[in-house]
Amino acid sequence: MNKNQQEKWYDNFSKTKNSSHKKNTNKSEQKTKITKKNESAKKSSSQKNYVSKQKKADCDAIKNKMFNWENVPIESQQILNTFNDIVSDIRNLNGKQKIQLPGLIKKLSHQLTDDRNSRRLGYMNDNSLLSAYISYFMWWNLVRLTKLFSNLPKNAFQLNDKDVALDIGSGPLTVPIALWLARPELRNKKLTFYCMDLSQIALTAGEELYLSIAAKTIKNNQEPWKIIRIKGPLGTQLKQTPSLITCANVFNEIIQNIEMPADFLAKKYTKELTSYFDKDSTQNQTILVIEPGDPHSARLVSLMRDAFMRNGFLPISPCTHSHSCPMEGRTTSNPSGKWCNFAFNTEDSPEELKKLSSKANLTKERAVLSYVLMQKNIDKTIQTEENTDYVELRITSDFIKLPEIHKSGYYCCSKFGLVLAIDKSNIHPSNGDLIRIKTPKKIDQKDKKTGAPIIDI
Repeated sequence: MNKNQQEKWYDNFSKTKNSSHKKNTNKSEQKTKITKKNESAKKSSSQKNYVSKQKKADCDAIKNKMFNWENVPIESQQILNTFNDIVSDIRNLNGKQKIQLPGLIKKLSHQLTDDRNSRRLGYMNDNSLLSAYISYFMWWNLVRLTKLFSNLPKNAFQLNDKDVALDIGSGPLTVPIALWLARPELRNKKLTFYCMDLSQIALTAGEELYLSIAAKTIKNNQEPWKIIRIKGPLGTQLKQTPSLITCANVFNEIIQNIEMPADFLAKKYTKELTSYFDKDSTQNQTILVIEPGDPHSARLVSLMRDAFMRNGFLPISPCTHSHSCPMEGRTTSNPSGKWCNFAFNTEDSPEELKKLSSKANLTKERAVLSYVLMQKNIDKTIQTEENTDYVELRITSDFIKLPEIHKSGYYCCSKFGLVLAIDKSNIHPSNGDLIRIKTPKKIDQKDKKTGAPIIDI
């Protein structure tokens, strides 16, 4: 975004122009506990919403939360809370192997982060490392993705009977399992999932996990989705054409040893992903890319978003607009270096998972990710709100103290770019929340750090 473009969106903003592993008794107690917890949370949430509506000034309160645990189905919460029991049964882990898990998890963590050069590309073909991955990393990813998928818009996954989906870098089927847990309405669909990965062992283990979880949640005449395992990298040909493509934590591993420019890689991978679709089809086509929330990965996601848009796709989430990304990482047009990522506290995460994390010396207080959900061949009014009276803001930071102006607030993404929102209404939004405010009539201040307009909510 050049200087003129920056002035253009800011001028528009100012002038408001158009733009089953436990005893039954334990299960019952757990279900009762979860239900009571949810009822209490709902009551608290309701009270907060009431207060926010009473105190609102120009703010229309919180429209949608990104990581609301209450929206995860009860049976899925139970499965996530007891996932370690499912893993123990499927992987046939004995007492000794369970004792060794924390050490293996710590070892694998180093290979996935600060000691990447020691990790083999096909590390999931090692049974011991695969068990460590499933027991810890997959579990955390399921928590992340299930929360995210449960709170995505209703139109996020427009799938019909006999539709085909492709999950690239599927590993032990983390994405399909999270989708099954998070979106009960899709369990009624007769879908075929192509699951693609370099490790056949991981795919086999994932299918066993998926079928075990599906068996616990199937109701009436539902059937599990058809799983077709494909051993191979991105670009491997399919026999059918998908209408949904997903890939989670894929590109950060692919590009770790590649020195090509990020924009080149974004165009390359976008072209490879979109090549799976029928370019002449008028049916809905959806792509979901999820990566870790680090600056390098988030930068790639932002660039791929732009490339998808050049191919006719429009952003559904988390974006509130289809303009240039104002949080694209450090560039000449974005000297602040802010990158698009979202986080949630792990307080309501499974207790056994937190205990395992502590044993492996990998205590996790926050879970972070970057993502973009794109769709093609849909009504553009679904994504873009042209009502000039209101503007939607996506909270992209935690609570920030602003000593220079003696206030506090949040950085937000909007169709006008990056803004700094002052919480005048005391609605206390969380990272990732979507809020709607009345369009400000004028802007009096700018954030000294980023140059972003300062507005009141």
